Amino acid sequence: MARILLTGATGLIGGAVLHHALDRGDDTQWVCLVRCGSVEQGRQRVASRLERFTDPFTAQRLARKVEIVPGDFTRADLDMDPRLDDCTHVLHLAADTSWFGDERVYRTNHDGTLALARRARSMPGLVRFLHVGTAMICGSNAPNVVEERAYPAADANHIVAYTISKAATETSLAELFPDLPVVIARPSIVVGHSTLGAAPSSSILWVVRAADRLRMLPCAPESAVDIVPADWVAETLVGLLTKSELAHNLYHVSAGTGGRTRWADVIDAFEAAEPTDGMRAFTQFDLQRDRSTLRKRFAEVFGLDGALKQVMLRATRAYYVFCALDLAFSNQRLLDEGFAPPPSLPSYLPVCLANSAGIVEQFADDMEMFSVAATPAPVDPMPLAATA
Repeated sequence: MARILLTGATGLIGGAVLHHALDRGDDTQWVCLVRCGSVEQGRQRVASRLERFTDPFTAQRLARKVEIVPGDFTRADLDMDPRLDDCTHVLHLAADTSWFGDERVYRTNHDGTLALARRARSMPGLVRFLHVGTAMICGSNAPNVVEERAYPAADANHIVAYTISKAATETSLAELFPDLPVVIARPSIVVGHSTLGAAPSSSILWVVRAADRLRMLPCAPESAVDIVPADWVAETLVGLLTKSELAHNLYHVSAGTGGRTRWADVIDAFEAAEPTDGMRAFTQFDLQRDRSTLRKRFAEVFGLDGALKQVMLRATRAYYVFCALDLAFSNQRLLDEGFAPPPSLPSYLPVCLANSAGIVEQFADDMEMFSVAATPAPVDPMPLAATA
């Protein structure tokens, strides 16, 4: 019987993993390491996340199936709770997702993960340690098609602190823990849920909606982004965690060259869902040269009153940097393992729009990622090309 230790259970992908796994009703035991003052408090935090995927009664029922261990993964090597000893698998999702808190982000994501790996050494029956990173450790100077084996690379041009910490973590795990059965999963950009739309989280979806409202892109409509839905990522991660044999120890959890999303298709999907004049003309602009143009247009559409919208403009610029890279993350290894390719964003964008709040309100889900002063509790990584 598998006994899985999960970190990041109260984040988007962690919630999607638990909802997918617990709803199946198999004999797998799920142990969640949760930052909380008591077992019941931790259980309610997990239930609160599960409510984004189902009704409150079912969320409470599913949360009762989970074993809660109060704790902090960044200090896991000091945690002698015997309930951790019998775990056969580790799914490490928790991370600090801030883009700009360099020292704190590195300390949490790199040093904290190594602390968890040291704790995993005392799990005698450990079969797999699945560490979830991000495909964007390739940096901004990567080729248009990114292969797993090429990274981490010393010459990668990182744009944010988050990807620096994730790249360093992969390197350190390989160098310091050759005795652990470590497998790396690198999701690309996680947006929405293929059947629940924006209900589980509106993170990053607001960026796509904002681009549509601004009618501005820092790239040609024929360029593409590698986008995948949270439920597909969750199902794929569980598969990578529990599959008896894997051909590799490193996988992109991505749309790949055949499934990445062209901006032109996103524009068409918006037009089909929210018809205008049938044209939906976009202006292509240069992020560096036309900064004032973007600011002016943003003020026209959203306003710049208050700190929230100021931070949202900053975040929009930051995400646009990644949108302009036109990257695809090869998923051939995943397909060769028998995993199904993900649904495309245009195919499930209508359900995302159907249960979306306002764009500014949705941005609040991501706001603390862009605040240097914020010190959020470790949650799921934002596995995007900016950042599963």
